[in-house]
Amino acid sequence: MNDEDVLRALTAMRLFSAGRNREANELLPSSLLGLRAFFAMQAGEEIEPPEGVLGDLVRGWANYYKASYPAAFEDFSRVECTQIPWLKAYAWLGKGKVCTDLGFFADAAQWCGDASCLARQFEHDELVAAAQGARGEILLRSGHPRLAAEAFSLDMGLLPASDRFRGRVMCYQAHAYRRLGAYSAAKLAYRTSAQQPGEQTAPYANAGLAMLGADTDDVGLINEAIGYAESFYRDDRVHPCVGWMYIAKARFAQRHRENPIAWLARAKKFLPTGYVFEHHWLANWTAVASNQFASVAIVDSELSQFRPKSPSAVRMPGCDFDIEPIESQLPNCGLASVQWATDVDEIWSQRELFVF
Repeated sequence: MNDEDVLRALTAMRLFSAGRNREANELLPSSLLGLRAFFAMQAGEEIEPPEGVLGDLVRGWANYYKASYPAAFEDFSRVECTQIPWLKAYAWLGKGKVCTDLGFFADAAQWCGDASCLARQFEHDELVAAAQGARGEILLRSGHPRLAAEAFSLDMGLLPASDRFRGRVMCYQAHAYRRLGAYSAAKLAYRTSAQQPGEQTAPYANAGLAMLGADTDDVGLINEAIGYAESFYRDDRVHPCVGWMYIAKARFAQRHRENPIAWLARAKKFLPTGYVFEHHWLANWTAVASNQFASVAIVDSELSQFRPKSPSAVRMPGCDFDIEPIESQLPNCGLASVQWATDVDEIWSQRELFVF
């Protein structure tokens, strides 16, 4: 890749982030057509990966979205040999996302911090923003909502006003506000995120509002979310956020001494086994609600034995901007080792290991 191709690639990626896919594709020369597959994958389309390291990157992200975490991590590892900084940074970000989903939060924070540092050195602002957003998710899931809110604020500041992912980041910010007990701010952020152009954020925002309703005992928010969820249920459309709307309803029912089993069963339909840890947490709650007081174990032996390789202990120059000191002290034992609770309130608290 020569300097002109790198400039074209970065410009195309900025256009893609702004939702201008056609212009992004037209900008790419024949030597960079593999990027189209990368854009298509980012947009959730089914694609045939190109050859070479870009193909490994596309496969890695495709495997990540399918929860094939060992395969994704291996794909990202093959990309690290490249001398193209933005490809390497995307691979490090991918490794950070794999570690986040598996509960290796300290490793995840370092991978994402290194990705942010490398992207910042080459002025790839969208990738810096993506890495900062990923750091916010790590902090949120590991029990640091204030630091998460700060990371999401930095992410929002880096994203262009027209960026397609602003709604998603605003929704994550609302999650952090909700965890902090700033319920009015959370509600406003959820409502605003649902109206953002670009990526469809409404299911995430409605799930967040449902969880807010469960936290504050607001029957109006619960009923609003269930009305939204029912359209998915009737049309047999599967979206994980709908599962969280039914989870919120189950918690609301339980707090009002009603049986949550029917709502938990609906939630499981939208959080199938591909959502490995969420599925097992939900199965454990169902078992406890059914008076089967035995914590459900993780059944996927490959995942229970998989331990991603930790990042290098040698940090990149200037990385202090991209990572908080506390991040090296985050939990790093993995969700496969979590013992799911058998007390109802403790089960509800354990949901914080996930985004919601």
